[in-house]
Amino acid sequence: MDVFAEAGIKFSIITPDRSEEVCQLLGDNFFPDEPIFRSCGLKQNSFVDWYISEAIKGGASVMATDTTGKIVGVRLNEVVQRNSWSRRIMEKCLSPNLLATIGKIFRKPVLQKTCEVYSALSRQIQFDVWALFERLDCQKVLHDICVCTSRENRVKGLGTELVKQGEAVGRERGCEYSYNMVTGLYSGKIFREKCNYIVDYEVFYAQFVDKNGNLYLNDTREHLSCFSCYKKL
Repeated sequence: MDVFAEAGIKFSIITPDRSEEVCQLLGDNFFPDEPIFRSCGLKQNSFVDWYISEAIKGGASVMATDTTGKIVGVRLNEVVQRNSWSRRIMEKCLSPNLLATIGKIFRKPVLQKTCEVYSALSRQIQFDVWALFERLDCQKVLHDICVCTSRENRVKGLGTELVKQGEAVGRERGCEYSYNMVTGLYSGKIFREKCNYIVDYEVFYAQFVDKNGNLYLNDTREHLSCFSCYKKL
């Protein structure tokens, strides 16, 4: 019996009826510490919850539950296919640059700043799943959204196991690679050191500045960098 079974931890696909619980877990344990959310002043909102719920509907996200059935950790994933032209068009229409402009026009400074930061960060680490399809000549990719465990969880290695469980789901769904943007120190250790992901491009927050030399992110705490990474499944 492994350490997770001994602790009564079970892993399973997240079903849509658990979406509200997942949003609560992330609201309590992920968003308050995530560098982009913290620095931009972005709070959990209805759009974020909608995005999480839509990802869960895809059936590729994994949760860990304790003996009472409570969710104590998640890995949110999406399966992206190279021939998904509708998704590609939607992402073009709702690009961070466009959303930043909308935020500016309608005087939504948090939306504007968050989108500007995400756009600049994505460019610097060249995070682009469509370019990855071309570069690696693959057809289906497991896109990681986030990994999160509850602060109440006392089982060591749960985050790493959630990543591995997610990879297994990706393989079952025919994904050839897992592809991620990693913004935090602890998830970075999981992907880079424990799960042997290949780091593609990395930017250190202390060097991540705008055209005027000002830091994009000024409240990153212990988190030092953001990087894109991938792994063959």
